[in-house]
Amino acid sequence: MGWQLATGTGYCEVGGELVFLDLARDKYFLLRGADRAAFDRLRAGEPNDSEAITRLERAGLIMQSGKSTSIGPTEIEVPEDDLMATEGRTGLRMIASAAFALRWARRAMRPEHIAATVVRFTERKRAIGVPGTEDAAASVAAAYAASRWLNPIPPRCLIDALALDHILLARGIVASLVFGVRMSPFNAHCWLQTPETILTGSAAEARNFTPILAVR
Repeated sequence: MGWQLATGTGYCEVGGELVFLDLARDKYFLLRGADRAAFDRLRAGEPNDSEAITRLERAGLIMQSGKSTSIGPTEIEVPEDDLMATEGRTGLRMIASAAFALRWARRAMRPEHIAATVVRFTERKRAIGVPGTEDAAASVAAAYAASRWLNPIPPRCLIDALALDHILLARGIVASLVFGVRMSPFNAHCWLQTPETILTGSAAEARNFTPILAVR
């Protein structure tokens, strides 16, 4: 028996701090003191006492796994290119798709729904299996951006990333939904990307954040 991060949980190391995202509780937090020491031992594969493991499990950070323990930080390369200078062409199909997806995303991003939303996205992406081509993903993303101004829902990084991901999955295209953080002062961001291109927002902004959770 081993351990893994709980579903909907990710972490990264920023400035020596371990920062966690727990979607089920809709919160970001730091792990310090005895719990940090126990987690460091666990991810290094070193012995740990049962009391420390129980605390981490009850906190919702880890869960039992049938495989050997593998608890690493989120690792994904953030690309340098984006679609900010791309002029996409839209049409009635995309206008309708964007309107529906944005209304859906507004509900899906609520604290009581976001963890389940990410689980469903993960399952759908695994079912499709093969990432979409760069050209196909970029074309759909550019068309979505071109139609975005027609919708009254205010732009927001999470709602737009969820909406576009929903549209891409409906077309059998897999991209990565990435959550990131930065410190001093703390801030969080979310974007959608392929290996080569940021699909929502700018690459300059995304690269200012350290990925903490990637849904792919």
